[in-house]
This record gives sequence, C-alpha cells and structure tokens, in this order.
Amino acid sequence: MASGLREQGNGEPAFILLSGLGDPLTWWWTVATPEEAQPHWRGLEGNPRPGIAPTLAQWTRVVTYDRAGIGDSPLPAHPHTWADVYAELDRVLDSLQPSRSPILVGHSLGGMIASTYARRRPERAGGLVLLDPTPPPLTAPPPMPLPEPLALTPFGPEEVAPGALGDLPLLLIAPNRPATPTEAPGRTQEQLDARFHARRARHLEWITLSGRSRAVWVDHPGHYVHLERPEVVLEAIRAFWEELT
Repeated sequence: MASGLREQGNGEPAFILLSGLGDPLTWWWTVATPEEAQPHWRGLEGNPRPGIAPTLAQWTRVVTYDRAGIGDSPLPAHPHTWADVYAELDRVLDSLQPSRSPILVGHSLGGMIASTYARRRPERAGGLVLLDPTPPPLTAPPPMPLPEPLALTPFGPEEVAPGALGDLPLLLIAPNRPATPTEAPGRTQEQLDARFHARRARHLEWITLSGRSRAVWVDHPGHYVHLERPEVVLEAIRAFWEELT
C-alpha cells in the first residue's frame, strides 16, 4: 500500500484519483498556490481553494494516493517500472474491497496509467475519466530528470488500437485551444499551435479505444483543466458518473 493515501465519502462506484507526473495527492483536495506548484504548474493566486475531490466526495467514495517517492510516500528501492506502478494501484484497490469496479480518474501521466491499467485489468475498472491525459508513448521518451523515480519503457501501438478497451465507459476532458505566448512564455505561437494540434490528434485517437467514449473540450489552454476550470470538469464528471449509477 502506498503510505500516502487519503479518502473521503461513501458509496460506489468510487473514484480513484491518479495524479500527474510528480504531483502530490494534496492537489486533488486543495489547489496549489504558485509557491507550492512550482516547477510543475503555475498555481493559482489568492486564498486556498478546494480541488475537485471534496465535491466528488459528496457523491461517493473518493480515494487518492501518492505514488512512490511523491508526497508522503517513501522513495522506492529502485525507479518504478510500469509493473511496479500497476502493482501499487493493485494494492490500493485491494484495500478498498469494492463491490463495484471503481472509476479511475487520471490527470496527465495519471491518465496514461489509468488507461493502460484498465486494458490489462479490465475487471478492475468500471470507467475512465482522463484529464488532458498524456498519450501512451510509441517511442522512447527523451532522457531527462523526472520529478518522481520512474523507469518507464515505451508502449507499443496496441495501446492506442481502436477498440482496445472494448465498451469501457471513457470520458476525456482536454483543452479546446492552444495557449498564446502570453499564457506560455518562452514559446512562439507556431510552437504552441503545433503542440496543441499534435496532442489533439492523439486525444482523438485515444477516444477510439472504447465504444462508449466521448470528449469534452474546455475553452482554456491550461494542462491542469481540473484546477483551472473545475466547474466544467465537475459538470462533465457528474453526468458521466450518473450514467454509471
């Protein structure tokens, strides 16, 4: 079991929230300030405001956890592979003993974990909510320091094959426009446009994985859609969750 774990609420299907690369579970509960968010995100100025987890916990059980080496979870003996990441999620689910398969909600890398885990353990996922997910890499990622101890190998094309998830309910929520240089300093509009369109193409490919999928496009360029446009994200998740209950 990951030592850093927090849960709240009652009911099923539960939500299991999977954070992005290096992000602590606390960001699901309270939006980070600029000081707390660096270097992963810009954070939000002003008084602390709740994340999406407290609202989700009004509907059903919500479980969050820190992967190894993040937040309150100790560093692992070796960088975690995909097998280690899946085993960690297995232990979290084993501790819940749910009568219904939970809904996996993943942001960024957490979306990739949720999707690839569900393909391998279809009986353990009742639905997927992917928040601007990082598409499964088809080639090796560039070498760079990571904000958490991971040794992840590239996936093959079967991860994005149409129908790979059968009819697993899937909701993908992502930005509907590229950022501007004012919103993302250091890049030209051409670079920002190219990144947006490449990512959008991968997201459109991703929603073909399931015969029960749909996308919600948020009119905001930020990667942290659930923190910067929580009202839109919560409305979409609420409709999705009600269809499954």
